[in-house]
Amino acid sequence: MGWKIALSMLLLPGLIGMTQLVSYSSQPGHVGQSVPELLPCSLLGEESFRGADQTTVLIFYHPHCPCTRATIRCMERMIASFASQPNIVAYAFIPSGKTDSWIESETTDKLRSFGNVSIVADHDAKASRQFDVATSGHVLVYNDAKLRFSGGITPSRGHEGTCDSGAAFLNSINGESNQRVEWPVFGCAIVSPSEGA
Repeated sequence: MGWKIALSMLLLPGLIGMTQLVSYSSQPGHVGQSVPELLPCSLLGEESFRGADQTTVLIFYHPHCPCTRATIRCMERMIASFASQPNIVAYAFIPSGKTDSWIESETTDKLRSFGNVSIVADHDAKASRQFDVATSGHVLVYNDAKLRFSGGITPSRGHEGTCDSGAAFLNSINGESNQRVEWPVFGCAIVSPSEGA
């Protein structure tokens, strides 16, 4: 009987840790309540922006968030299913006092490998705040300048795979209707407390 109690005492910390890990991975990040319904073209400031009469994808990310790597890999797999090539702009957060080189990371490299993505340095999260985006990996899709998708495209934090939000993202890219526009985002805060909110 005593060995069973001793064994349970040894296993209990592991079970608690596993429960906390599962809880963390399934906990979505903060999602803003005032994402612009219409694409505010004046905020883009990118020469690559070709006009509001097409599909535009905006990705907001913290270059050093490990969770966002899964978002980018999911998007990479979906690109082959895009009906047409959208205009993609990725806003890379840069904290105050850091230079543009701070955005260099595995995530930024992977986005560049797509070949059709404009990487924009988002100093002090200015663009993220203008779009009311707070979590790394938040994706917005605008068709004909109207918001068609807002949220994450992964099933949980740092995990890849098919999920309802990923299917809705792909539908929005391809001009198909979705019953739901807003989805949870599984990622780290774009601005961490140590980087100054």
